[in-house]
Amino acid sequence: MNDLPNDLPNNLPTDPPGDAPTTAPADPAADPAAEPGLHARQQRQITTRAELKAGLQLLLGRAQKEVRAAASDLSVFEFSGIEVVSSLRRLLKSSRLARVHLMVDDMRWLDTRAPRLRALQRDYPHALLIRRADFHDRVGEDMYVLGDRRDGLRLQSTLGTLGEVWSNDGPALQALLSAFERRWERATHDQATKPLGL
Repeated sequence: MNDLPNDLPNNLPTDPPGDAPTTAPADPAADPAAEPGLHARQQRQITTRAELKAGLQLLLGRAQKEVRAAASDLSVFEFSGIEVVSSLRRLLKSSRLARVHLMVDDMRWLDTRAPRLRALQRDYPHALLIRRADFHDRVGEDMYVLGDRRDGLRLQSTLGTLGEVWSNDGPALQALLSAFERRWERATHDQATKPLGL
């Protein structure tokens, strides 16, 4: 805010005696809860890598309790990127009850190409859990990320980038949540943290 000039006139009107001082209305930009449509259902299409990145960061930034992600190996979501790992770390630092659950078919990408994510798992072994899906109930071509049972991002299995991201739409998440929870329970065990070797 700019400093007020020093040459203001001395005869400015003042509040009548006994009345509360006049206050300026709150700035909506300073309060995320005041953002129009914050609690309204929203859905947007994803057709580019840039839109995928923006949609994922929006979902992770809104998450306050839990993030769940499922894909063959999570590389499609760049889950070892600096921005993604920073968002997950923020979530896990914000609450001892926060959880990140990741479900994959193949651990090779996580073991060899995701050092930041594995380091985060080492820092929060009780909260960031990774499981490999049961062979008879594989993730396959499913690719999605869920946040707080209200937000979701899903990609279609195509040659290009195509999908959708939606906010505040619990009913739309039910099928994905059910599939994730089923696979999570059927998975054999949590994957151990890896020593940092990179």
